[in-house]
Amino acid sequence: MELKKSKEANLENKKNGFRLVGLVMICAIVGMAFEYTGFTALEGNNIVQENTMDDDLIFDIPEEEEPPPPEEEAPPPPPIIEEIEVVDDEEEVEDVDLSVVDDVVDEVPDEEPPAPVAEKVFDFVEVDPSFPGGPAAMNQWIVDNVEYPELAREMGEQGIVYVKFVVNSKGNIEKVSIRKGISDALDAEAKRVVKKMPKWVPGEQAGKPVSVNFTLPIHFRLG
Repeated sequence: MELKKSKEANLENKKNGFRLVGLVMICAIVGMAFEYTGFTALEGNNIVQENTMDDDLIFDIPEEEEPPPPEEEAPPPPPIIEEIEVVDDEEEVEDVDLSVVDDVVDEVPDEEPPAPVAEKVFDFVEVDPSFPGGPAAMNQWIVDNVEYPELAREMGEQGIVYVKFVVNSKGNIEKVSIRKGISDALDAEAKRVVKKMPKWVPGEQAGKPVSVNFTLPIHFRLG
């Protein structure tokens, strides 16, 4: 026997109505939720509202006390001024005879001595300065005192270094310079040897010792 459904029992025809009812209820619930602001309860005649700040978070700010005014310092006592007693001086003072006092005059110091005048240096003189013992002694002294620089030896440097200097009136060597050199090492060694030389016999002009320019060639040879 085949069962047949009644049209009134078929809910498919009413689903649109159910949807509309559900939508209305949801909108009503959402509206109530927006309108709700808080719950209030009445206790007697007092109204207690929720979501209020706790009393513990309220701080009492004490009033600031004004500091006491500074004490004024007492002014210092005025200085005591001693009374000056004026005494009439009726005593006569004898005149002092200054003629018996010898006049002492401090000696005026002499003016500072003038700066020494630099000696004139001659290029040509009547008697040339000379090494003690002559040229042969000078050549031997140079050979005994020259130290060939190791760097110049390794580089194969050799030649003649012309050293210019002044033999002053006392025979001392001064103002040593290189007139014509070869290398830094050989030039420095030549200057060192000349500065190390003993006193020379000074040159003479008009029978007096004078300062004379002198140029000395020093030979550097590799054996």
